[in-house]
Amino acid sequence: MAKRGRATKQEMRVIEFLRTGGRRIPTGFASKAAEATKSMLQERLDAGIVQRKQGAKLFRQMKGASTVAVNDPANKKALDGLLRWHKKLAAKKLAFPKVSVEVGGLIPGSISGTVVPPFDFADTIPSLGANVSNPTLSVSASVNGQISASAASSQATGFNTGGEYARVGIFFHPMTDGTLTISASPTYSFQWSTNSLNTTLVRSSGDVGLTIYGMNEFAHIFASAGAMYEIWDEETTGQTNFDFGLAVQKSLSVSLNVTPALVYLCFVEVDADVVGMGWPGSLATAMASATVPSISFRFTPQPLVMA
Repeated sequence: MAKRGRATKQEMRVIEFLRTGGRRIPTGFASKAAEATKSMLQERLDAGIVQRKQGAKLFRQMKGASTVAVNDPANKKALDGLLRWHKKLAAKKLAFPKVSVEVGGLIPGSISGTVVPPFDFADTIPSLGANVSNPTLSVSASVNGQISASAASSQATGFNTGGEYARVGIFFHPMTDGTLTISASPTYSFQWSTNSLNTTLVRSSGDVGLTIYGMNEFAHIFASAGAMYEIWDEETTGQTNFDFGLAVQKSLSVSLNVTPALVYLCFVEVDADVVGMGWPGSLATAMASATVPSISFRFTPQPLVMA
């Protein structure tokens, strides 16, 4: 199959007109969208923390569970080794994967297009639950298509948590009702670990995803759709677990019924969150990075119904 060549300047102007409905996105809309997303992430975080604390309390009340004597000198070498392992993982930085870029033009017979960097917006949104007992956090986002988020729980004794979130994407404003489909093929890397003694609470969670949000001028999100390239949520206690993937490439598409009353944010996201109880007890790491070469859209107008 022959590859499409680069879009001409005229085609790119047409693509841009169709993508924005011929209108200018209001100034400050991206920052409002970031605040609205921050509120959604906070609600999700708060609900998860309450559930995990309740579950950990009930689990610790169980009788007959095997335990590791953390104060036994005979265990010191193994405990120190586990701590060094956590420090090594926490200090690791995932490089941004390299990708090749192919730019397609208009697809005949449809309202479609491909947008390449620089994208319309790039956000980093810290979890409001971050900095509890000083976790190690790192996050970045660039309109050139590179995003990353990482978190490592603290060694300090007691409940600690933290998380980071980053995304990069484009706006879409339809001229009429219809169905919007977006697609992207990022190259991404991820790594996570959990290290828990006995029944000590621990969690590593994160994802690499593709999402559409529909938002009005008052920063209210009314519609959304999404899919995950990668997702993990590890909470197993009394074990040491680890997983990773380097330079993984996957393609996904997401569709949503849209209306001209809303502006739609179409983006690739990375998320990383950890919960731990310090050491000796439990430690966790989570990190993900992605390079997004392009984001494509296809809009199918809703057929007119004749009276």
